[in-house]
Amino acid sequence: MIRYYINITNKCNANCEFCCMWSDSTKNRFMTIKEFQQIIDEKEDDFELQLEGGEPLMHPDLYLFMEYARSTGRLQKILILTNGILLSEHLKRLVEFHKYYDIPITIKMSINYWLYRMDQKCLEKAQDYHLATEFIDGFNIHLNVRLRKEDEWLREKVMQMKLDKIANIFYLQRYGKYENETEYDLPVIVQNIDDWFLYSCDGKCFDKDLLARSNYEKELV
Repeated sequence: MIRYYINITNKCNANCEFCCMWSDSTKNRFMTIKEFQQIIDEKEDDFELQLEGGEPLMHPDLYLFMEYARSTGRLQKILILTNGILLSEHLKRLVEFHKYYDIPITIKMSINYWLYRMDQKCLEKAQDYHLATEFIDGFNIHLNVRLRKEDEWLREKVMQMKLDKIANIFYLQRYGKYENETEYDLPVIVQNIDDWFLYSCDGKCFDKDLLARSNYEKELV
């Protein structure tokens, strides 16, 4: 089993000042279906697909990508890494995709001080999304809670709302826009699958080098 970490766009609607992929609202690179197909067709292994950004829910061909991956007969799971801003518009369709094809889907919704400042109801919304899908087998909402050193208040809010049971809480990492913040650790991906590969939003493979992908994304517009 392998997992593809595919950044399908550098366009984002949040402009977080610490973005590890240098994404923001001024970027306009969207992966093409041809680039996506080349990634999926390169190997013959069963695979999991993690769609990243930027904000992947902004990509106009998101569901076309999912359909193509499913059509191979090798797709075992879809993970979508999102800031959650557009999730209310997509949740029903994502659940329907999961139910129709019986393919597990995990939504990894980011929570951090920047997104909380944009929408102080983001935790309540995350709680609503979790409650709405809690009893759908194979469909999961997880929270990626990223903290600065001074953000213990955010951890406390997550705990108070009893969202810690679906949350992965960790500190920001030293890459992307935070590449010079030496008080933070370099990124590490802990895996429970056989192999994995990283791709930028133009389809370039960086094997397992998070820093190289981030530095490359910095120059894409």
